Amino acid sequence: MNAQLNTLVRGEIISRMPAEEYFAMPGTSITRLKELGRSPQHYKYRLGTPKESAPLTLGRAAHCAVLEPERFGADFAIWRRLTKAGEMAPRNGQWWDAFAAEHAGFEIITEDDYNFAMSMQDAVHAAPDAARYLTTGDPEVVMTWQLNGRPCRGRADWITHIDGVPYLVGLKTSVDCRPMIFGNAAARFGYHLQWAWYLDGYKIITGVEPKMIEIVVESKPPHAVAPFEIPTEIIDQGRDEYDKLLVLLDRCEKTNTWPGPVPMQEQLTFPTWAYPSNDDLAELGLEQ
Repeated sequence: MNAQLNTLVRGEIISRMPAEEYFAMPGTSITRLKELGRSPQHYKYRLGTPKESAPLTLGRAAHCAVLEPERFGADFAIWRRLTKAGEMAPRNGQWWDAFAAEHAGFEIITEDDYNFAMSMQDAVHAAPDAARYLTTGDPEVVMTWQLNGRPCRGRADWITHIDGVPYLVGLKTSVDCRPMIFGNAAARFGYHLQWAWYLDGYKIITGVEPKMIEIVVESKPPHAVAPFEIPTEIIDQGRDEYDKLLVLLDRCEKTNTWPGPVPMQEQLTFPTWAYPSNDDLAELGLEQ
């Protein structure tokens, strides 16, 4: 694929756009839209306050190592700073300030983070069923399109073609890659909204429906790898859910009201498991 893969009235696909350029683009992203699922107030707050954390930096390092290894040394600096006594310096104060100044423009990671990223790289490329999707293609592919006049955007981890069929490939880490356990995590974190969003965006732009693949790597050794094809029923559920969020977003924008997750006073309730059963009461000698 070329740097600019396809430009149509319906949208655009651009490969290898730097992250800072992508995040500065206008348009609704599924990452932000999922914040609306918690509450409009959280969505509004997150628009002006980008989320940043050590796990996100580690995730970016792992993605870069697996999908863009040639960029790793240009984007990440490994924290190695010793005191005069030959001990590892603390990541604060004068040592940190000096190291950060020497590596301006780099994301700074620890040696443990670096080793983790390299382990991810080795694990994925050693798994034939996963590596086949990464043999050819482009990483960090930005897509822009419109839904009912609303500018939308997404950044697919990888796009490739196999036997003429387009594949949108994602990469995620998980504590456990077994299907039922990862499926539970995917539903909880709303990955199905993301899969539907990217599939629909690509189809709007190109007129072709891609297949969705998620490569899952366990976060602890031996870093087991499992590629999953995302079925139609999961995509359909994700689409239904993001459609409802877009309707809510339209209403919030038109009325400029952004309620929190509990907009009115409510009576507190406990979940069922918190109430003792008759058997529990019997054991305590409190049965009625």
